[in-house]
Amino acid sequence: MSRFWIVTIMALVTMPAAMADEVDLAMVNRIKDQAFNHSRVMHYLHYLTDENGPRLAGSPGHRRAAAWAAGTLEADGIDNVRLETFDEIGRSWTWSRIAVQMLEPRDTTLVAVPVAFSAGTDGPVVAPVILAPLWDDADAPGQSDLVALARRIDAYKALYRGKLGGHVVLLSPMRPFELPGEPATQRYSEEDLDGMRTARDPLTEDLYAWPRLTMPGDERESLLMEEVLPIEIQNDYSRRKNRLMDRLVRFLNEESVAAIAQTSTLGAGGVIFVSSIGSHTADAPVPPPTVQLMPEHYNRILRLLAHGTSVTLAIEVDAAFPEQHAEGTNVIAEIPGNGKRREVVMLGAHLDSWHSATGATDNAAGSAVVMEALRILKALDVDMSRTVRIGLWDGEELGHLGSLAYVREHLGDPATMVLKPEHERFSVYYNIDTGSGRTRGILTQANDMVRPIFEDLMAPFAEHGITAIVPRNDWGTDHQSFDAVGLPAFDMLQDELDYWSHTHHSNVDTVDHVLPEDLMISAAFMATLAYHAATRDELMPRETLPQALPPPGDIPEILKD
Repeated sequence: MSRFWIVTIMALVTMPAAMADEVDLAMVNRIKDQAFNHSRVMHYLHYLTDENGPRLAGSPGHRRAAAWAAGTLEADGIDNVRLETFDEIGRSWTWSRIAVQMLEPRDTTLVAVPVAFSAGTDGPVVAPVILAPLWDDADAPGQSDLVALARRIDAYKALYRGKLGGHVVLLSPMRPFELPGEPATQRYSEEDLDGMRTARDPLTEDLYAWPRLTMPGDERESLLMEEVLPIEIQNDYSRRKNRLMDRLVRFLNEESVAAIAQTSTLGAGGVIFVSSIGSHTADAPVPPPTVQLMPEHYNRILRLLAHGTSVTLAIEVDAAFPEQHAEGTNVIAEIPGNGKRREVVMLGAHLDSWHSATGATDNAAGSAVVMEALRILKALDVDMSRTVRIGLWDGEELGHLGSLAYVREHLGDPATMVLKPEHERFSVYYNIDTGSGRTRGILTQANDMVRPIFEDLMAPFAEHGITAIVPRNDWGTDHQSFDAVGLPAFDMLQDELDYWSHTHHSNVDTVDHVLPEDLMISAAFMATLAYHAATRDELMPRETLPQALPPPGDIPEILKD
């Protein structure tokens, strides 16, 4: 998922403020007992991570995990369990082994992870290294500006043409380090939560101005482009950025580089943060073998080069593309309602992960919580008038592909705002996807009407630290797909723990960084949210429907394919 920056959009409303619901405290007590004393959440987490491994979108690992989740939900007595496939997500990719060795000036093993969607090697590749960074500075401005990126790639090609063949190309600049000044693991203090409860001023920019997609201009507009614009525009931005990187990949292939080595520019020392290079689409060029080195090992190579010392590496990667046109797969399951079963309350989390570890905190933890919340309600055999459904999404890390496909198929098109009949009967979607920290509250997407409802629902969980109603928009995860068609959709506010400093998209995203009691509390709270939404008199209150997106304006020539 993307970083947790939250921006307020003050929304117009067409309904009077909602009244608070009466909370069934006896049911909350039963839910807590089931969640705390009969939990299966760590069982779910164990299989999805330790036994299954990483779950890159469309990969064999994701297929195994989806099939296991569906079978387990059926064994737990859940109804209507199914795997819903959607349009191809491009190439599937998997890896099994990597070895990176410095041969000169000293023989030593380097710690690295292959970069997703890059080629494997046919045996060891032995070659000298050459420093040819795309950006000269790890904090170079304008990297989110597509025009600036396009110009930089053109300049890069002119600068290095004919110079890179037969080399391991070092694509990143030196990683700067500072001694840590704050704890790596953090829980939100009451002061932190108080700050989040205060809404920011409304933004006055035209958020639908398409040129902001391609020409952000300054840091403020870059922030808006990435964090406020509708999900369809965010995804179009990402696709264009990937296609620009494909230009660089084609050039490196034409130069016959031996391999690419790079490093991460953020996060704790010793941790490898890694995702992909170029596009995952079937028609995109396949990058040369590409490895992400531990920052300290990468910096050592750069210091050697700076002192005039030649460096030779041996790189071996076992990686494969099992399918060129892999379908996406969502896991759907439900407890049918009584009386209003066509009306739906939904919980969700993304099942896919990146590939360098087992994807425990991003987001097997969220998937396990959602599965556990549904299991709790089934085990209690509760009478709910509405259907409670879960979605475990594929392709979130590639642009919310699974949840967007579900919304388009069942609810409506976020771009055109042509809605399906099910849209009218949909009550609410709750999402969890910010690590394994316990839930501390809910981000309301600036929907003031839900505040009194959430205030009462949080009261029985105040002893567990769930107290914050945050009147802001969250972004970067699957609730946006539902919010984009005007449905009530909310993401959980969770303690950070070491999510951003260590585990997010990294090689240490493992079960060791998960606290079982946090998952149990989150599961109990999500089950409570689902139960009360499924039994309240009315659907959850909605804001005004978003407007359809306007057609794109002129795209600068330098960005055209």
